[in-house]
Amino acid sequence: MLMAAHLSRSQQILTAARIVFLNWLAGLQFWLVLEGTALTCGYIVIDAITAALFFRMSRGKWFPAPLCFMHGVLVIYHAGTLFNTGGLFWEKFILNRAFDVELFYVIACALFRIAVTRGNARRV
Repeated sequence: MLMAAHLSRSQQILTAARIVFLNWLAGLQFWLVLEGTALTCGYIVIDAITAALFFRMSRGKWFPAPLCFMHGVLVIYHAGTLFNTGGLFWEKFILNRAFDVELFYVIACALFRIAVTRGNARRV
């Protein structure tokens, strides 16, 4: 993801890729250190900060808006899991699928930008 973002030569895509990577890294650290309710609260904090960063990035731009929306939904999801103990497996399963969707979105946007810029370079 970071390599595709770097090759796209887009500062916004590269910044989003770095934020997603740091989100994953912080989530992994919380998963190793925290348990139970503290882990869920840690995920709420991480996703709230990430949603705020993407909200700040999305002012006047469309690219980060779906990422902001996704992390906002994850904050609501984590808050719901505090009250409903559906099982740790399903919480991790949904978090993993959300992370996969984020990866695919950022990589697809980076590859699209690479294709568009190469197409424009060939026309000149």
